[in-house]
Amino acid sequence: MTAQLPVDDWGVGAAVARRLVLADAAYQYTLAPVADAPVLVAELAPEEGAGTKAVEYLRQGDTVARAVAVLEATDGARALALPAEPLATWAGTRLDEAFTNHLRTALAASGQAPDSGATDEALAALGPVMLLRTHAGGQQPYTEVLMCTRIRAIGALFVRVAQFDHAADVGLGELVTAAFKHRTELEDFVRIEGNAYLGYEKDIEIEEKITLVDDASIWPLTKSMWTAVENGDFPGFVTDPGYELSRWHFVQYNFEVLAPDDEVGHYAFQERADGTYRLKMKKFAKDSLRRVETFRNGLEIPGADFEGYLAREFPDLSFRRLPGLRRTKFDINVQSLTTGHCFGIETDEITLSDGSGRKMRQVETEYLETRRHSGMNGSSIDTELGRLTSLVEAHLAGLGIAANRGLYSKLSFLRDCSQPADR
Repeated sequence: MTAQLPVDDWGVGAAVARRLVLADAAYQYTLAPVADAPVLVAELAPEEGAGTKAVEYLRQGDTVARAVAVLEATDGARALALPAEPLATWAGTRLDEAFTNHLRTALAASGQAPDSGATDEALAALGPVMLLRTHAGGQQPYTEVLMCTRIRAIGALFVRVAQFDHAADVGLGELVTAAFKHRTELEDFVRIEGNAYLGYEKDIEIEEKITLVDDASIWPLTKSMWTAVENGDFPGFVTDPGYELSRWHFVQYNFEVLAPDDEVGHYAFQERADGTYRLKMKKFAKDSLRRVETFRNGLEIPGADFEGYLAREFPDLSFRRLPGLRRTKFDINVQSLTTGHCFGIETDEITLSDGSGRKMRQVETEYLETRRHSGMNGSSIDTELGRLTSLVEAHLAGLGIAANRGLYSKLSFLRDCSQPADR
């Protein structure tokens, strides 16, 4: 039986058909192809709505197939028998074992070509290569082509590299063959992880801040938000596979830049484990969504003479020393499926080092970078950041934690703490 595109039985324009293509890695990398390795197409559950995706993330449970086909040399596709019960096709680092056992039988079934690739070596060559998202409800059907850009034991990540129009009655084999022609678009931004990102605004920090009013412990709060994102309670956002959470601690010495007017801001020396310092330099006249932020790393400052270093390196600037602090920060790293923008949900607690015990707790939402994809657009950063901040705000409210959303900076907090007690 020749495999065709499935009938749209869930309502015209109401869903996007999704197909996972499992194939030899030689389709994506410069490798000698494995003999007789098949190309499998697994039809996944459709996605409600008709929106496009910059990024798609599939965990094991997301790879359960409604139908499976094997591509033929003639650009056709032959349907394979489905297992008696639903099985995931991909299990993190390999084809699902139960699915593989079924596949051997299905490929060897009567009517299948003898070179369908049922050998263990051929099946071991397969991995998630491509995800197709077909929109068939409009006047001109089209398919988004997403190539696999990251594989982790917890799931696989796909990034849109192209999309193309096609006839409504296109055959499955023809569709997949056409999609493979687009696989080299953005090739080295997809197959090389170090090339995957672009930062839209160099040396500019973009973040909103939610200052906690209640005396809430930030570690349970971080875990609660992390769980919420993983459970789908932050619609349109997923955690960054393999880099979901990062934890930080800083000892920091702070200076306010008072003059000249076009250089005012906040300089902070952060202790490093090797005895050197990192200097973080922020330039902003008032608390704002965007602030200039640059760094100097690996500084050796004998005797922690920060004033001497500043006088030598920045003789034209005027500084005021502010209280030092210790900062603990837990970052949930997320990305938008719609825009490909990556953000941090950064929960932190700072404690002044002056013995006063003064603390401040905040949740910052910060734009980090954008995963390169077809149709990427920096103009959506602020909108998507605002949406994420609103989701964090709602989560805090659901926990009964009082908080104030705004742009209140560490510098403003340090200034407030430096004012006379009778002010």
